[in-house]
Order: sequence, then structure tokens, then C-alpha cells
Amino acid sequence: MSSFLFEHTCLAVTDTFAYNWLLGAQAAQNPPLAQAATHDGIIGHMQTPKSTQVAGQQARRKKARSDPDKASSNGRPAATQSAATEAAKLTADAERPVRKLETVLRRYEGKALAIFIKGYPDPDSIGSALAQRHICQHFAVDADIIHFEDLSHHENKALVKQLDIDMVQWKTDTDLSRYAGFCLVDTQSPELPVSLPEGTSLVSMVDHHRRLGPISGQFVDIREDAGSTCAIYCEYFADGSTTLEAGSQESAKLATALMHGIRADTDDFLGARPIDFKASAFLAPHVDRELLMTISQQSISSKSMDILHVALDRKIIKGTYMIAGVGYVREEDRDGIGEAADYLLRREGVDTALVYGIVGGCTVDGSMRTTSNTVDPDQWLKDMFGADKAGRYYGGGRRDKGGFQIPLGIFGKCSDKNLLWGTAQQVIEDLFFEKIGESREQA
Repeated sequence: MSSFLFEHTCLAVTDTFAYNWLLGAQAAQNPPLAQAATHDGIIGHMQTPKSTQVAGQQARRKKARSDPDKASSNGRPAATQSAATEAAKLTADAERPVRKLETVLRRYEGKALAIFIKGYPDPDSIGSALAQRHICQHFAVDADIIHFEDLSHHENKALVKQLDIDMVQWKTDTDLSRYAGFCLVDTQSPELPVSLPEGTSLVSMVDHHRRLGPISGQFVDIREDAGSTCAIYCEYFADGSTTLEAGSQESAKLATALMHGIRADTDDFLGARPIDFKASAFLAPHVDRELLMTISQQSISSKSMDILHVALDRKIIKGTYMIAGVGYVREEDRDGIGEAADYLLRREGVDTALVYGIVGGCTVDGSMRTTSNTVDPDQWLKDMFGADKAGRYYGGGRRDKGGFQIPLGIFGKCSDKNLLWGTAQQVIEDLFFEKIGESREQA
């Protein structure tokens, strides 16, 4: 017998004994009352004093609980109704995303998983990867955070350094054969820039960007109504078996990373959704505020200032749109392109800004920012640049920002850098003006 049924059986036996004792005591003093009490309850209520009415009501309530065949107010037996309520609660709990994630991770106890950060690591992807590893460790799963692109932005470098985050960059000699599977955070697609050993499958994928298509993974949680992936992981900690512990230095570091990720991806909460605010309230007691302030108040690098200067000098404005090409940018300075787009968007009369440049001589990278109610960066960039032969889009985004990256391939070896930049600029701007329905001459 389950503990639930055992508890209700004991309750029924106890209540039946009390009810019979009460009727026996009343019958000795007032036989008509006892007869009325065994009727439908209405007669006793009408014909007896108030103090006796209360005793009769209590007895009837106990009888309803002790008699499984006695229907409750909604027509269902009380015990059955309680059991159904409990079952509904258990079902709802089992349907929570975190429970499904935990079920998947239990299969990998004693094994190793790789947590991949695609693209350039940013606060949201770093915080999310750190949270995923924390949950994995709770279930005795060894997990490593691996990123493919350089850690470039000064704030991201400060985040990793100040929190002492253990993450490694993939190299050609990185051994991926030890991993039984992999996890993805803060990315739109499951495709990886490297090949994995046969049998290495997608274990989990958590993101807040628009889904690009069907995803084959054991656990997939994509929520477009979230302003950050970190906020989704905060829900896992609030509802799941793994949580943050008060006074724990490890929990403080994790909470600080998650809060910084939410702050960064929601533009200091201007683009936050309800789940982001709830996550912040959950994290607040655990965050190291002094450390968070140190990470968040990093100064702008001199190279980023140079890129902004070039963008201001070369900007082209048409209506509410602005585009600026900044020429060649070193890989370690590529975040300056996004910072320039953020700044240009603040110009009066502009609601959409696009800044781009040739990064590392290998790719054309661009960042888009918008406050327009009609421009969807994700679809806008996908329509503008299209996809490669494998169907992978060159660009994408979310509600108010996006980006693109187009490989130059063999043309990156062009010795005439001015010619290469002029060609890239011509193509990008032609596509831009075509997209907004204007010609270059009208700009």
C-alpha cells in the first residue's frame, strides 16, 4: 500500500470511531437528535440548539471523510478527490522542464559531457554554460565548457577572470572522444563548427532565440518569451533539485555570472521579460554585488573607440535607417562593431543601425540594433543575406538586435586590401538599400 493510501486509511478509521462515539453520547441525552443527525443534516440543524448544531455539523464532516462512498460537494468521493488533486500536482511537477532535464542527466551519471559555446562567448552564454555545468555536477556528470571563438570583449574577459571560470578554447588537437554527448546554450541551431566522434549526440539545448527548425535532442527548451538564457536556468534552480546555497562562495559566483548575463542580454533590463525579472529577484540574495559592479563597469577599450570614430565618420543615413562600414578589424576587437551599433542607435531620428567590417581578414561581420516596432532583426537579416548550401543562415537575431557573419573564403587571401574592402562594402550596402527599398544614389 502506498504511503498516500495508508495515510487516508488511517484517517478514515480514526474519524469513523470518533463519529460513532459522538452519536452514542448524543443519543443517550437526546434520542431525536441522534436520529436527525443520521438523516441528511438539515432536520438536526432546524430542530436543535445552536451548540448541538455545531457538534452535528462536525460529526457530518467527519462522516463524509470516513465514508469513501459519501460524495463531496462536487459529487466526487472526498478521498478520491484528494487523490486526484495530489496526482495532478505530481503530473504538473513531472512536466516542469527542469524535471525532464534532470531525468536526461541521470542517464549520464559517471560519464562526461561537453558544454559548447558557439560563436564569440558573451555574458549570457558564459553564465548559462556555467549553470549547465553546475547542474551536471549535481548528478555526478563530469562536464567541460568549450568555446570555439576567442574571448574578446573586455567585459567578458573580466567576467572569466574575476569569477575564475574554467573554460577552454577548442583547438585542432582537442580530444572530444571522451565525451558521451554534448550540451548547447544560447544558440539558435545545433550545428557545430567541428566534427564529433560518431555516436556523440545532443543531450540538451537551452536558448531564447527563435527556433530555426526541428532540433533532434534529448532535452530542448527554447523560449522566445525570455530575454536571456540565464533567466531560464534560474528557473531550473528555483524549481529543481539543484539550487543556490546561502553563504556558498560557489553559489555567489554562479549567481553573479547569471545576473550579469541577464543584465547584458536585456540591455540593463530595458528588454527584460517577466521571467528575467523573476530570475533577478531569485538571484539577488546570492549575488556578490561588489564583484558584479567590477565586471559591469569595465571601461571601453581604445580600439573600440577607434571603431566608433570610423563608424561615425562613414555613416550613411536614409530615413530611420543607418549603415556604417568600419573597414578591417582585428579578431580581438570585433566586439567594437556591436558597441558602435549600440551607440549609433542613440542618434535622434534613427531606429535601426547596422555596422559591419572585415574581421581578421576572414569574414565580414556585422551587428544590427533596432528600436523599430516593425523591424524583426532575425527575419530581416535572414532575408537580406540568405543561407549557405547547407541551409545555414548567415545572419539572425532576436527582438531588438542581430548579427551576421559571411566567410570570405579564398577571397580573404586577396593582396589588394582596398579592393577587397571596396567589393565587400559595395555588396553589403547594395543589399542593405535593396532591403529598405532605396537606391544608393538616393541615400
